[in-house]
Amino acid sequence: MRKFFLLMAALVALAMLPSCVQQRLRAQARESQVVVLDIGHYYHPQRGGQGARTPDARYGNIEECEFWYKYAIHTKRVIEQAGYTCRICNRGAAPANPALAAYGRRAGVHQINTPEVTGVYRSKYHPERMAVGILSADYGIDQKPGCIVFLHHNSNSDHWQVYNKGAIYCNECGTRLASAMAQEITRSIYARGMNNNGVPCGVIIRNNGHRGGGDWLNTCNEHCVPAAITEAAFLSNPDHAKFLGNDANAVRYAQAIGRGIVKFMQSR
Repeated sequence: MRKFFLLMAALVALAMLPSCVQQRLRAQARESQVVVLDIGHYYHPQRGGQGARTPDARYGNIEECEFWYKYAIHTKRVIEQAGYTCRICNRGAAPANPALAAYGRRAGVHQINTPEVTGVYRSKYHPERMAVGILSADYGIDQKPGCIVFLHHNSNSDHWQVYNKGAIYCNECGTRLASAMAQEITRSIYARGMNNNGVPCGVIIRNNGHRGGGDWLNTCNEHCVPAAITEAAFLSNPDHAKFLGNDANAVRYAQAIGRGIVKFMQSR
């Protein structure tokens, strides 16, 4: 009988183990004072930034990776002025463009130097999760952060087209993070210069690993880290491109992302 009770106790302890680990990880994220920003995509020495791009220069010539190399420092400053530590990474090597490389150094961007930037890798934390860019999620988790934000823009067309479906994509742990960011974008960007036809910034939970960013977010979610991807501006939307093509507006946009992150961090 004693052996039976010992066996049952061992089985109960094993069943509780994942729950205990999750509680510890949730507490770690909740108490962390670190925010990680990832500059999406990468810079190719000959072809430049490899992310979403405006169809032509008519309403602004913008590529998302290049944009965030230049403006992520403004997001970082907002976060650090609120008393948090902010670290920025990018999965590629430093840009070949001297100006962008200088922006990256000024912002303290950590270049992950992924061996093959277009290669699919497994997360070292959750090997069942595989994706291009997964090493950025792993780097973020390495920092034991309160949240991770992947800095992107979007595009729905190779031609200019008004499209007002901007959103913050997030994992299940990151719904409050995404909501805080979306509310700030709607309030201080959509309502103050970036015409979005009255449509507020959305919040979309993405947990399908086969869709863009899905397994980055899943990896973070399984580590109990709130995570989000910024897709609030469409570079194929003339109004969005014209707004972001203005330096002062681009700074405002980057700062709004930072304020949304700070609101989340302060509300935990």
